[in-house]
Amino acid sequence: MKDDADTLFAKLAEEEAAAHPEPPLDIAPEDWITFLLFWGLAGVVFLQFFTRYILNNSLTWTEEIAQYLLMVITFTGSAMAARRGTHITVEFLLNKLPHGARRVAHALVAAVTTAFFAVCVLLCWQVSEAMRFQPMIAIEYPLSIVYYGILFGLVLTTVRSALHGLRRWREGEPEVAPDPSEAGVKL
Repeated sequence: MKDDADTLFAKLAEEEAAAHPEPPLDIAPEDWITFLLFWGLAGVVFLQFFTRYILNNSLTWTEEIAQYLLMVITFTGSAMAARRGTHITVEFLLNKLPHGARRVAHALVAAVTTAFFAVCVLLCWQVSEAMRFQPMIAIEYPLSIVYYGILFGLVLTTVRSALHGLRRWREGEPEVAPDPSEAGVKL
């Protein structure tokens, strides 16, 4: 009986895979950068844990560098979400609009979002320049390094947001808005 269930399960899994093939991986440079930064953060946090709890002699710089890495990861990860169009949005009212109005509304949202990111780029540039001579607390490097990393993520986010908005405009909107309850998370 167990063999019948295993065979049936394998057959159903094959049919499901044939009906819904896996899309190709959507990997871009910011994905790899964020991946490397994340594992760098994991290494620093492990080093912090090891030196503090195993050696009883913690390194002074690990906590600060972990915080800075997390800040940069946040903004490079934001570029990943902007590229895929997976930033958190509330589309309830937009999806109730007719086809043409929904297309214009989505384009307007994309333009406002991209403009917001562009303003963030400008402000982050100003902060980065102001921090050029401010040293980090634990190590003698300028704090602007962190803000330039954030600036890099914000520039990527702005570009990816604009490209996603253009792509969505070119592809158009479906006649009927998709039902979010029927869709899974897009990775």
